Amino acid sequence: MIDLNATFFVQVVNFLLILILLNVILIGPIRRMLKKRAEFMASQLEGIESFTSSADGKLKDYEAALDAARVAATAGRMAMKEEGQAKEKAILDAAAAEAASKVQAARADIAAQSETAEKALKGKVSGLASKAVAKVLAA
Repeated sequence: MIDLNATFFVQVVNFLLILILLNVILIGPIRRMLKKRAEFMASQLEGIESFTSSADGKLKDYEAALDAARVAATAGRMAMKEEGQAKEKAILDAAAAEAASKVQAARADIAAQSETAEKALKGKVSGLASKAVAKVLAA
C-alpha cells in the first residue's frame, strides 16, 4: 500500500515545481510559437485569398477586353469586306460599261464595213452576173 509520509509531500512539491518550470521553459514558448504560426498562416491565407480574387478580377477584365477586341476586329473586318465588295462592284461595273462600249463600237465598225462591202459588191454584181451568164451560155 501507499505510505503517506514526508517524502510523498516532497515529491508532490517537486512534481509541481517541475510542472511550473516546464510550463515556463518549454510549454509556454511552444504555445506562443504555435499561436504566432497560426496567426501567420491566417494572414498568409488572407493574402492568398485577396491575391486570388484580384487575379480572378484581372482575368475577367482581360477576357472582357479580349472579347471587346474580337468584336471590334470582326466589325472592322466586316467593314473592310463590305468596302472591298463595293470597290469590286464599282470596278466590275466600270469594266462592264467599257466592254459594252467597245462591243457597241465594234458592232458599229462591223456594220460600216459590211455596208461598204455591200455597196462595193452591188456595183460589181451586174458585171459578175454578165460573166457568169456568158460562161453558162458558152458552154
